[in-house]
Amino acid sequence: MSAYADRLEALAAEAADRCTGCGMCFEVCPTAREIGLDAGEAKARVAELSALTCDGGPAADGLQKWLNACDGSARCSDACPEGINVRQWVTIAKLKALNAVRPRAVGATNAASRFRHMAQAVRLLASMQLPSETLKKILEPAERRTAEILFYTGCNVLRTPHIVLNVMDILDALQLDFDVVGGTAHCCGVYQFQEADLPTYERMGHRTFQRFGQSGASKVLTWCPTCTKNFDELEKDVEEPFFDLAHISEFLAANLDALKARFVDQPKRRVVIHEHLGIGATVDSIRKLLSAVPNLELVELVQDSGFSYACGGQAAKFKDREQAIHRGLAEGAVAAGADTIVTMYHSCHRALAGAEAAYPLRVVNFTDILAEALGRGGHPDYYRLYKAGGSMDEAVAAARRFLADNGVHVDEASVQSLTADIFNETSLAGSREAFAQAFTALAREQ
Repeated sequence: MSAYADRLEALAAEAADRCTGCGMCFEVCPTAREIGLDAGEAKARVAELSALTCDGGPAADGLQKWLNACDGSARCSDACPEGINVRQWVTIAKLKALNAVRPRAVGATNAASRFRHMAQAVRLLASMQLPSETLKKILEPAERRTAEILFYTGCNVLRTPHIVLNVMDILDALQLDFDVVGGTAHCCGVYQFQEADLPTYERMGHRTFQRFGQSGASKVLTWCPTCTKNFDELEKDVEEPFFDLAHISEFLAANLDALKARFVDQPKRRVVIHEHLGIGATVDSIRKLLSAVPNLELVELVQDSGFSYACGGQAAKFKDREQAIHRGLAEGAVAAGADTIVTMYHSCHRALAGAEAAYPLRVVNFTDILAEALGRGGHPDYYRLYKAGGSMDEAVAAARRFLADNGVHVDEASVQSLTADIFNETSLAGSREAFAQAFTALAREQ
């Protein structure tokens, strides 16, 4: 094993050693209940987790079902009376269980396929929505940066790149020395770790984290919840970095006084935040930030915020549950007299952006509101136009311009693939035909 793999083993072994076997982590697990696992068998499942950690070998059947169901909600970690990061322990256990029953080459093939598909979609969607100069700036290698603060986007937010532009506007307004870095060349390696391809993960996610340290940054601000979780639990806990690591929402909340001093008057609106627990203090930070925006009223709404740490991703295994959460949120917001749903993360924004096709609601990201309150922002949300399923004239005109600027060609097969990516994920959306027809016509022009 590599030195990195040894350190992961040590983290899991420490968790098993501290565990008292009480089973509280299993008892509160929302996905264990979702698939019908018996909470009365909690102690047995945790004993199996400890045995897998210490002895290796295939996971017991009950444990394997639990591992497969995990969506990273972190309710287990919050419930642990010993303060064990159970989510981290389970993540490492899943890797061990896969390695015990499957050749690594199978996982490597799966991970490579998933990565290629994601990378193609991100490349095309970013090239359809961003000018070449901005995209090149984001993709520049991290180790070449010299700014004090590095804003790390991750990969998939580039499907909804107006969010990245908003954050850049906000950091500009604070007059900070920052640079922005992201894209698939700086992937966190989530697919490789999930598929138990640890050697490739080390060359990808582990290497990305090292590249941050080789930049001039003393602080790295993350955006993606998955990247934040992975780097916190699979990198920072393995070896303490020489830079501070924090989610952008937490950093902005810590600088709220400086933001408030720059806020300008805003139109009245009543908003509901689509909340996800599980990633640090992001919920509290975003609530704090929005509460300070002039003329904005937060509407309280009971939500299933602990089911998963973000929409999609691992939670996509539970499409019916996700769909019910999204519809319940939209219907609850309308009943409560809200006019706006505010999303926390990019995957949530993709899931909810199309709600405007069926409900009298606006859907914006929290960065949209902050940038506008600073007198900035206003970047078009083309992905929202895709999802709403109405007129595509504005989105197509922008894509035509940006694709030419980036030197990227979109063919009809790519449009079919993008249509599936955009509309097949669990979400609220308008008609997919509007997007498919408009962008097929664009592909035929090129």
